[in-house]
Amino acid sequence: MMRVSFCSTCAALAILMVVGCGPSTGGDDTVDYDAGHNGDAINNHTHDDGGQWDAGQVDGPPPTAKIVWAHTDTTLFQGDPNVSPLTLTQVGDFDCIGSGSGQDPSMTDVAADKDGNLYAVSNTAMYPLQINGSTVHCVSTHTLPSGAHFYGLTFAPAGVLRSTEMLVAANSAGELWAIDETGATTQVGTFGNVPSNDGQGHSYDSGNVGKAWELSGDIVFLENGGAPVGFATLRDCPTPPYSSSCNTVDTLVEIDLSKLSLGNTTSVTKAVKGQVVKASTCTDSANTGYGSMYGITAWQDKVYGFSRQGFLVEINNGNGSACLVKDYSPSKFAGAGITTSAPVVID
Repeated sequence: MMRVSFCSTCAALAILMVVGCGPSTGGDDTVDYDAGHNGDAINNHTHDDGGQWDAGQVDGPPPTAKIVWAHTDTTLFQGDPNVSPLTLTQVGDFDCIGSGSGQDPSMTDVAADKDGNLYAVSNTAMYPLQINGSTVHCVSTHTLPSGAHFYGLTFAPAGVLRSTEMLVAANSAGELWAIDETGATTQVGTFGNVPSNDGQGHSYDSGNVGKAWELSGDIVFLENGGAPVGFATLRDCPTPPYSSSCNTVDTLVEIDLSKLSLGNTTSVTKAVKGQVVKASTCTDSANTGYGSMYGITAWQDKVYGFSRQGFLVEINNGNGSACLVKDYSPSKFAGAGITTSAPVVID
């Protein structure tokens, strides 16, 4: 999948959804990123506490159904998080993505709001979705400003940034941005800097210590019964926000949503949970760690990672230890999402 440079001074993103698609750790998905992140490109907008998102509709399960959504560039999948191990089944192809005139070649993310309404985004547009049998129908197309490329997307639960849900996006420079219904962006925090170790016995390269965390894949926020929590998959690099020579293993961090605020440029990372390395009980003989988590969701005490390699990975949200659930390659995941009302237990 082609990755495109993002500069926070380029443009703002319009109405969107949850979890996202991250920059690659190498190989055919490696790109360069614009290091010039100098603030909000859309100035002097008033943030409306009463704004409403244009909800998509899901034909089939009720909107409040707890469904894990994941997708490749062109195809949507779903899974029931109440069934262990989590298994994905194909829903269908996006009808607005492909080689047709005016179509983008790939969908970069999906998301669900607190009621389970489903959204998707490509490089140029946002789409409320409706599932009609085996077709994932883009109900409408909302064109995005040119150059607005965020790789982690989620809704901040009501009460975090305003009285209603508000979109928060993250970029490769380790910045988090709130996005209102007008497309105006305001920075709400950063991921902070790389520590010397992850607290689980794994040290980071000395050349990366003290550098800004990069977003490797995704963010996910959950309302958690009025005590909202969040997670992100990050990576340490020697020259952030560029992808050269980055750690190929992601790190899971917990986000302190109480620190998010409009105009904040300081760290909102609550705790480094641990590098996403193979758990001692894991029988995966091919991998010792997991990276490029382009989509993450959370359910109970697990974070589910969907990697660009096509791996579905179960991650312990207490220490980052993980194990491969299933290898879906040659499929390459591009994003994932779950409702902000999904239950979560913090280890």
